[in-house]
Amino acid sequence: MGRLNAEFVKAGVQVLVILGDTLERAGRYAESLKAPFPVLADPERNIYHQFELQKNFIGIQHTASVIVDPNGVITYIKRAMNPMTWLQESKELIRIILS
Repeated sequence: MGRLNAEFVKAGVQVLVILGDTLERAGRYAESLKAPFPVLADPERNIYHQFELQKNFIGIQHTASVIVDPNGVITYIKRAMNPMTWLQESKELIRIILS
């Protein structure tokens, strides 16, 4: 997502990452990624539970890409088991946003 952040900004979109962990760990994660967008903490995993993003029995975490319109309506959601698919999903998100 970071590689394509300029395209998201140009499209008028704000990227947020919500990490199901403490504020301290979210900060370290943001620093390690050199994230050009906010990385938020969800230590109680409320957002994760709301979007049914649970870890499976071997500890793999589900992730999701969500588009929320200016009125707060979810217009797109895609869940994934492999966080490495984010670049592919990012390109898909840009296509959706620009269409």
